[in-house]
Amino acid sequence: METGNRKILVYQPAYVWLGIAVAMALLVTAAYVLFERGKFYAASGLEKLVRQRNELEQRVEELQETNLGLSEQAAVSQRSSEIDRRASLEVRREFASLQDELLELRKERDFYRGIVSPGDAKPGIRIQRLQLEPGTESGSVFYRLTLTQVKLNERYVRGVIEMEVEGLQDGKPKVLLFKKLAEGNNKALTYKFRYFQNIEGEIWIPPEFEPRKVRVMLKPQGKGQPPAIEEVMDWPT
Repeated sequence: METGNRKILVYQPAYVWLGIAVAMALLVTAAYVLFERGKFYAASGLEKLVRQRNELEQRVEELQETNLGLSEQAAVSQRSSEIDRRASLEVRREFASLQDELLELRKERDFYRGIVSPGDAKPGIRIQRLQLEPGTESGSVFYRLTLTQVKLNERYVRGVIEMEVEGLQDGKPKVLLFKKLAEGNNKALTYKFRYFQNIEGEIWIPPEFEPRKVRVMLKPQGKGQPPAIEEVMDWPT
């Protein structure tokens, strides 16, 4: 629109923001699908995991270019500084979130690659990791135990898992068994796998008990099984 010799430029950022929202939704969806497929198809899905990771990195670069273009348009349009500041902050937050997801995907890739190509690791079963996180209720703890078999994947391994928490109660050392801390489910934990297996559940820690360490013992059952193993880990603070 012209008035005399003056021109009024109308800045309409709706399509720009819509494009960014679609790009970010695609990135998050790709990251989720990659994570889920990687867990269940470690051996056969490694190549696909790497390919999708590369696509995600390319989309992150596209988002950087979009962010740069948006900043240039904001400077030219001379819109409200507060609107520009909030918009730029939101894009940076989303970009940081995508980078965090990419880092997690790389960790998952390295984890599954370690199963397929363990390098110089000794043959046998091992405790890959134990995650302990606050549960949904006060005093509850969610656990996820990941077991792997290295270089001997031609046959299944099977056995019993025993876990216990070492700590203090009334200032005195005490040991609590996981199966007794699992309310309504005190069955023995077992494993059976060729490549890897996740065992997860929820336990309840008594309020008067102060956990310090967790002990994990794998006791194979049957002929030709690898030897038993035991590891002690610090309780997360």
